Amino acid sequence: MTSVQLLASHHWRVSAHPFEVRTSDGVTIRGTRLGDHGPASPAVVLAHGLMGWHRKPRFAQFAERLSEWFAVYAFDHRGHGASGGVSDFGGAEIADVEGVVRRGRDDGHERVVSIGTSMGAISVIRHAALLGGPDAVVAISSLAYWDWHGGAQPGARRDFHQRVGTPAGRAALRAWGVRLPEEWDEPESPEDVVGKISPVPLAIVHGRNDHLFSEDHAHRLFAAAGEPKRLLLGDHFGHAEDGLTPAFARRLARIWQQSLGLPW
Repeated sequence: MTSVQLLASHHWRVSAHPFEVRTSDGVTIRGTRLGDHGPASPAVVLAHGLMGWHRKPRFAQFAERLSEWFAVYAFDHRGHGASGGVSDFGGAEIADVEGVVRRGRDDGHERVVSIGTSMGAISVIRHAALLGGPDAVVAISSLAYWDWHGGAQPGARRDFHQRVGTPAGRAALRAWGVRLPEEWDEPESPEDVVGKISPVPLAIVHGRNDHLFSEDHAHRLFAAAGEPKRLLLGDHFGHAEDGLTPAFARRLARIWQQSLGLPW
């Protein structure tokens, strides 16, 4: 983690235990297990978006909220924060999710829910579809097809291009601990593979006012997904971390406690 990120990193207010896993392709992934729930409780694997990290304040606060009900494994994706490697925009990141899901299983949790925001949502969809393993999946603010700013508001589109598509922007991201690839081979899109998640329960969450990915992405994902599935659209949800409120954490906990057959 860079000095810049340390200045903007959340200090845990719940029981927190650092962990490290090695992915199948040799990348070291680092994160934090939150809460004191034992193996009888479900585990949540929580994946952040592009240009994020698991101790980014709003994301970390959401992780703490979820730790009221679950053992939460929040982690830095490859190319971000304290983890190694280079970002693959949700492609190779399925190995990151797999490594952390495996860690939750190794710690004794029989039920594991994977939750991701934005790029993290891409990675949990593609992981569940292509590798399998979680007992439920929540994709928050995912794109459906490879158009990172299709339907984006002009300011958001311009900001994304400046950060990701210019040498100055990429250098600034490196200072934040975000390492992007020089070249990128487009993998299967979430829409291409989401149908393979069934019969594992899937929730697709999207803001009607998402400034990066239009609502069309959510509807296309939902149409391509198999049952059981649920579509949650928020009028004032925004994009990814914008909607990670205490009320939303409680709503997610209620949904998955019920879906996994647990008392509420």
